Amino acid sequence: MQNTRESFGRRVRARFGTTHFVAVAAGLLTALLLLSWTQGREQLISVVLAAEDIRAGTSVEAVDLRLTEIPADSSVATVIVPATAADRLVGQVAVRFIAAGEPILRSDLRPVVTADGRRAMSISLPRANAVGGDLVVGDQVDVLVVSDERTRFVAEDVPVLGLPPEGQSGLVGGSSGWWVVLAVEDLDALEIADGVEHGTIYLLRSTGTPPLNIRELNPPDAPIEQLPEAAATASGG
Repeated sequence: MQNTRESFGRRVRARFGTTHFVAVAAGLLTALLLLSWTQGREQLISVVLAAEDIRAGTSVEAVDLRLTEIPADSSVATVIVPATAADRLVGQVAVRFIAAGEPILRSDLRPVVTADGRRAMSISLPRANAVGGDLVVGDQVDVLVVSDERTRFVAEDVPVLGLPPEGQSGLVGGSSGWWVVLAVEDLDALEIADGVEHGTIYLLRSTGTPPLNIRELNPPDAPIEQLPEAAATASGG
């Protein structure tokens, strides 16, 4: 039996060689050392901090931000902006004062409404008054107000910023509570608000269409019956 075991050992060594055994043993040892090292090492993630004080209402610049590492299992890790999103923070606006060295939370910054400084305004209106709801974010609309005194355009080429989630009408079981968020100029906001309170609002989808000439379409104090003639003149008819 002893001779049989020795013979088997010689055949195995002859087939694999001493070098092969050494390589396998070294690989196993390396794996064990790596496992031991990672188990004893705390997992870290990179997050964004304020490099200096950021005042509420100010636009964030790249120099306002710096990165640091915190434990991945920290209770605040999920609410702090990760380093991978740092570039997207530049140009956003702080909604609170953030002290230097303080972590920047996901709720601390808001994107600018529009690059040209318009303001976001929501209005409620029937879906039927807004192209049957056939709008998407990014569309442009013209805003028409109908009141007892007159009918007039109050804004043109207004960007659509927000709409109800698909399938939501605004009022359970109804369609009259539909809404839209628009990016408006300050004077347009006044005209639209007045139309909401004292008239009826209609939205005309104008994405890709030639601009209106509101001044010609809306002569001062023009009676309603004169508007078709004015519209025809403005369109070259």
